[in-house]
Amino acid sequence: MEQTIEERPAKFGLAGFMLGVVSLIVILIQLSAFFEPQEKSSGSVIGEIAADIKQSAARALSGEPAPERSPPPRDYGRIITIAALCVAGIAVVLGGIGLYRNEPHRLPYMAVGIGVSAFVMQYMFWLAILICGVALLISIIGNLDSIFG
Repeated sequence: MEQTIEERPAKFGLAGFMLGVVSLIVILIQLSAFFEPQEKSSGSVIGEIAADIKQSAARALSGEPAPERSPPPRDYGRIITIAALCVAGIAVVLGGIGLYRNEPHRLPYMAVGIGVSAFVMQYMFWLAILICGVALLISIIGNLDSIFG
């Protein structure tokens, strides 16, 4: 008796692979945007803070009420990053469903791998930034005697 195995198309694996690639690209774009130059220099920010303190003190002495604060501008970077990580999670789930349904294994494995790599890339990037920040802080503290002395 001859057994035939029905070859199913990789629907879930393909969808998971596509979503994983999209999430990985979005995460890479978000990480590259981290190193963009800031709009304002630190000197202008300090000057604005000093001007705000001066205006606040003048209002307090004259008895005027403080003006209402304007809402801060929306930061879409976090929303986009969270959405990309959710899409990566969906890619992992779709890859798992593809493996469960016995689709050809290559695309579901790639969907799971790329989806997990989006999470790992985000985690490792922030871990590297944290380690570099600690190293910078240690070097500044170690050189305080030469700065003040």
